[in-house]
Amino acid sequence: MAIHDFITTTLNLEESKIEEIAALKKENRLIITVLLKRQEDIRCPLCGDKVSIKEYRIRTYNHLPFAGMPSEIRWRRRRYLCKDPDCRHSFSEENPFGLENMHQSYALLNSLALDLKNNHYSFKDIARRHGVSQSTVQLYADSFLQVPRIPLPENLGIDEIHSRMAKYGGSYLCVLTDNEHRVLCEILPDRSKRTISRYLENIPLREREKVKYVTIDLWLPYKECALKYFPNCHVAGDPFHVIEHLTAGFSRLRIDLMNQCVYGSPQYYLLKKWHKLLETEYNLDNEPRYNSFFRQKMNYRDLYNALLNISPDLSLAYQLKELYRDFNRNTKYPEAREKLEMIIRVFEEADLYCYREFVSLLKNWKEEIINSFERPCENRKQSNALSENVNSRLRELLLIANGFANFERFRARALYCLNDHVFYALTGKLISRKREGKKRGSYRKESYPLREDINNDINLFNEEAD
Repeated sequence: MAIHDFITTTLNLEESKIEEIAALKKENRLIITVLLKRQEDIRCPLCGDKVSIKEYRIRTYNHLPFAGMPSEIRWRRRRYLCKDPDCRHSFSEENPFGLENMHQSYALLNSLALDLKNNHYSFKDIARRHGVSQSTVQLYADSFLQVPRIPLPENLGIDEIHSRMAKYGGSYLCVLTDNEHRVLCEILPDRSKRTISRYLENIPLREREKVKYVTIDLWLPYKECALKYFPNCHVAGDPFHVIEHLTAGFSRLRIDLMNQCVYGSPQYYLLKKWHKLLETEYNLDNEPRYNSFFRQKMNYRDLYNALLNISPDLSLAYQLKELYRDFNRNTKYPEAREKLEMIIRVFEEADLYCYREFVSLLKNWKEEIINSFERPCENRKQSNALSENVNSRLRELLLIANGFANFERFRARALYCLNDHVFYALTGKLISRKREGKKRGSYRKESYPLREDINNDINLFNEEAD
């Protein structure tokens, strides 16, 4: 009886409600036939008179797989007929297995909806796991994942992700995240100032006033929209993007110096192979190893010193780079303004061509860089690190699906996957977010007479067959 108990458990039915149950394997499919016990004192829902059994109808539901084998519920459903000669209303008994207008059981729909929560599964993967078509999974996703606008958080992150779904000639979708609770809040069809403004204008001012912190990368429309629509917020520039501009300037100088060196020279070798010692942190006092180029044992510090001796400009650029990195790593918010102004003066006095754009960036984004040193949540600096993490999960969702083309479907699935406060709802009303394609043009089907040579070939073939 173990298999019997297992089947009744998966059907989510009490054994006392089952009159007959049988399981049969047919063509690599498990078929479960069920007859429920008749309920006592059933009355007509219209007139309240007694009823009799009119007939039995087979109702079929796709069910969860058993050991990798697809299964099917065949329910012998009673249909009742009112005994009142003036009523004669007929109706079916209550349905515990699934929605009336679907052929999937509640258990299967629930499993399908839970798989939609996993951003590692594409619609095609979910369809294979449950033995349904991909279009069916998309239809259920459109129907069950109705995501309303999520309220704005106190600490808002704004970033973008590259996608072909971007509208109005853009290449990026705008991504809004909750930096405090680490969840996705919204995805907009592009990152233009027009689209962001249109979205924020529809949000009540009282809600927008609750936003206290906004973290952005160095994209000017984000800054302008944040200052306009969030009157009480501090806008913080992402420190990673500032460091990225700094290291890009240093790399530009290093490559220019390398290209001026004789190919194969010690200077070229050092700048080509060991530039990482100037760009990342290493234990410079490691055990010396034999270097085949210099034909002697050298550790990282020997190579590091040799690099800095190549050019005074390279040594100065390296010192300036490390000065800003130390400022970014160890400065507290109250002293950030004074130190940043000092760093700008030092960079200007050095007047290295590779850092001119970086100096302009520091001046134009001074307030946002200073605000990034605030620590309103869990003693963390303000940054777009969470937005970048969300973006990586969105890229994974796009990758496993081989790209999305339907923005509304992607938005609903992404918010459902990346926000724990968004749930699915089983509903009998099915809707589809399928995009409307081009209308098929009118045409007239015309018949053309066969050519004479084809008629001759057909006659010859018939004569040979005779």
